[in-house]
Parts: sequence; C-alpha cells; structure tokens
Amino acid sequence: MKFMQRTNKVLFFIGLSLPLIALVVMSWSVHKTSGQFQESFYQVAHTYKVMNLVQQTQLHLQDAETERRGYLLTSSDDYLASYGRAMSSVRNNLDQLMELSRKNVGQQTNITKLQELIVTRLGLDPGKLDGSTTNLHDALAIALTDQGRNTMQQIGRILFRMGQEEEYSLGLSQQQTENNAMSSQVTSVVLIGAVAMVLMFSIIILLRLEKLQQVVTVCAWTGQVKFEGQWVRLDEYLQQRFGLSVSHGLSREAADKLTAELKEHNRPPAGHPPG
Repeated sequence: MKFMQRTNKVLFFIGLSLPLIALVVMSWSVHKTSGQFQESFYQVAHTYKVMNLVQQTQLHLQDAETERRGYLLTSSDDYLASYGRAMSSVRNNLDQLMELSRKNVGQQTNITKLQELIVTRLGLDPGKLDGSTTNLHDALAIALTDQGRNTMQQIGRILFRMGQEEEYSLGLSQQQTENNAMSSQVTSVVLIGAVAMVLMFSIIILLRLEKLQQVVTVCAWTGQVKFEGQWVRLDEYLQQRFGLSVSHGLSREAADKLTAELKEHNRPPAGHPPG
C-alpha cells in the first residue's frame, strides 16, 4: 500500500511538472516565431528600400546622361548644373546602396561595377572641353553614337540584376519564415495535446488518491464494510468501489482452526469405547 501511495505521488508530481515544462517550451516557441516574423518584416522593408533606391539611381543616371548630352550639344551652363545635381544624387544613392548591402557580397560587386561604369562612360570634365573645338566635337560624336546607348543598357542590366538578387534573397527569407512558422505550429499542437493528456492523467490520479484517502468503516465483529449506508462483505465492497475481482481462499490459521474443530467434533464422548 505504501509503495502504491509513493508511486501515485511520484506520478502526481510528474503530472504537474510536465504541463509547466510544456508551457515553457510553448513560450519559447512563440518568442522564436515572433522574432522570425520581425526578421522577415525587416527583410521585406530592406528589400523594398533597396529596390526603390535602384529605381531612383536609374532615373538619376538617365537625367545625368540627358544633361550631359545637352551640355555637349549646347555648352550651356544650365545643363552642366543639372548634370552636377543628377550625379550628386547618383553618388548619394550608391552610398546608401553600399551601406544597405554591406553584408551582401554579390550586391557589393554590382555596385562597384556600376561605379566604375559611371566614371568611365558618364564622366564629364568641362575643363578639358573649354577652348578645344576638336575635343568638343570628339566628345559630341562619342555621346551621340550607339556607345552612349550601350552604356545606359549596361547600367540598366546591372541595376536589374541588383533588383533580382534582392527579390531572390527576400523569397528565401520568406520561405524559411513560413517553414519555421509551420514547424512552430506543429510543435504547439503536439505540446497542447501532450498537456491535455497529462492533465487528464493528473485528474485520474487525484480521483484515485481521493478514493484511497477516504475513511472506511469496518465492523469489528463480522468484518463487514459500511458502503453507501449498507453493511456489505469486503469482497462486495472492493468490487463495487474499485471494480476489483475477488477470489476466495483459506488462510493457514483458519485451516488449523477448522481442522481442530473437526477433530473435536469427531472425538467420542467420555466412557464410550472408540468405534
């Protein structure tokens, strides 16, 4: 009986500890999932910011190429000032892209190539053009040929590749987030099921402990048990209360007593010969 009580207590404490452990695991899982969603949100915002800067850079480069061409055609200072503003915006955009992509080696390479291409193909030094009609016509001829269009096409391809890489990185991040969220949901469902089973198991143990702790009234004379207002035999009580099947036997003490009674009963009276 003591062993059963000790076992029930151990099971009871296990039943209380398991829901607490499951609660801690679920809290950690929710915290982890929340962090993953925040990271995904940051990645989405980062991607849109990079793509917006890529589009702005392309527009500013087109403005710079247009103003450069206008200056070469007219030698007007207005075109030169507009060209300077456009190139300043381009440099500012590239600096921001370089900062946003400092952890992306591929994007850093694209930005470096873009900077080299801009310096080589879109650079403009008015000092080299002043007073030199030959240089002016040479520069004008180069600007109005297909080389200028090819330059913008090369710049466009680099910018397009930068946008594609950002979209690919975003897709991977979102896929990883979805997989982690699905895994977290499955884990939560399993933990909830485990907690429900443990709680049911704990309730069953509590009911059993409550039954075992109740005081049982036993008749000191007949050995019967008082159950629901009636006196019943012990085997009937065990069967009705706990559903136990009871078998009957004869103890050593009872057997010796019964044997003695039979011998006493079969002993001949005094004064009569045996048989």
